[in-house]
Amino acid sequence: MNAPRWRIWLVTALVCGWGILTIRFGTQANWPLAAVSLVLAVFNAYTLYGLTKRGK
Repeated sequence: MNAPRWRIWLVTALVCGWGILTIRFGTQANWPLAAVSLVLAVFNAYTLYGLTKRGK
């Protein structure tokens, strides 16, 4: 593992939170905030992938 456990849990929580906000803003038709939330969720998911991939 390349990162401490607390950082992996933190980034996982951020991905979940941004995903929930994306869904919420999308159902309320607040498209600018939904787009920003989606971008942040994808960015954090990519960061999580980088933290958890095996090897370098």
